[in-house]
Amino acid sequence: MENRRVLPTWALIMVVFSFVILPSLPAGAYTILTPPTGKKLLVRARRGAASLVIRAADNGERRSLQVGRVTGRQGTIEPLVPAGSWQKDGSYYVHYELSLKKGINTFVIKPGDKKVIVRYRSQPTMPPFGSSDSGLYLFHRNEVVPAACSGCHDRKLSADSGLEMKELEKNSNFSPVCFSCHRRLVNGNKWLHGPSANLDCLACHRRGEGNKKLAVPTGRVPNICYRCHVNERKWKSKAYIHGPIRIGDCTVCHDPHGASYKFELWADPKTGLCVACHTDKRQSVEKTPGFHRHGIVVGSGCGACHDPHASDYPFQLYKPINKLCAGCHLRLQGVTSGHPVGGHPLSGKPDPRHKGRELSCASCHNPHGSNYQYLLIGSPLGGNVCTKCHH
Repeated sequence: MENRRVLPTWALIMVVFSFVILPSLPAGAYTILTPPTGKKLLVRARRGAASLVIRAADNGERRSLQVGRVTGRQGTIEPLVPAGSWQKDGSYYVHYELSLKKGINTFVIKPGDKKVIVRYRSQPTMPPFGSSDSGLYLFHRNEVVPAACSGCHDRKLSADSGLEMKELEKNSNFSPVCFSCHRRLVNGNKWLHGPSANLDCLACHRRGEGNKKLAVPTGRVPNICYRCHVNERKWKSKAYIHGPIRIGDCTVCHDPHGASYKFELWADPKTGLCVACHTDKRQSVEKTPGFHRHGIVVGSGCGACHDPHASDYPFQLYKPINKLCAGCHLRLQGVTSGHPVGGHPLSGKPDPRHKGRELSCASCHNPHGSNYQYLLIGSPLGGNVCTKCHH
């Protein structure tokens, strides 16, 4: 079998889209192996990518295959280059990696003008792989390796895999079949989760009935994660617990295989990760004309002040608000009154604007960002800040 290039996987890509293949003009003898054709399919996944696999009857048909993305209002077709091509038993297998953008994605296959229409919406957490919903497309729902794929994806790996098979065969958690498809999970990420880095696929994944189906963690996976990460008792004993930790879904923030960011975070924690959920703070990380962003948010990100897991202080802060602020604003360390004017309290008094809270720096300043100078909650002109409390 000729192995020209190893294809990155698509089976566990984390996105949400609907897949439809619409036949039009008569096609050649080629066969679309995946995704299944003829009906709408819903796929829940994290990454904006999918794969199209076509089996051509001969080399001539393989050469005639063209796949393109439809772009613009004029319907211009942007050609796609195959991610890989393999020959076996007289047939040619051609893989295309489809990059998905938010909204409708349309791809055309020639000859035959078959269309692949994809609606993409990102989903940051793990999909419910254990779902019994028949309308949810799961690549491994019925068997680990479908018959149409098993001719190439078996226990034999290509010479360019770079793996010492004799050593890996001693590891019962290693699966060459997994690696043949999911190689990208190991080679495509800067920061790898331990099981991925050590190719321990079956440390978390389990084979189902008769070793055919593949069992993987469902959306909430605390029992899986806490087998190694023994922080559960510590975090659950804190007074303030981050929502994903409370519900036990670590994959809201962490990619269980690997990512481009430290701690296997699926997005940059300074700019993209937190605001994926906390959308009201998006202005604080993005440049917006006339908006004053807090320097610590721009420089170090949300994690400079907030513990991403749990804390004994409100809003999962590392310290009480005033002590936290004074850690950078040194001239205010130990000051309890006299700011911004003599006699004005900084603590020890109830906050008139927030029932049940004590007066603090955040009573007058927005710690993330503001439309006003000094991150004030209102205009400093005309006493508008003061009248928020002093009517």
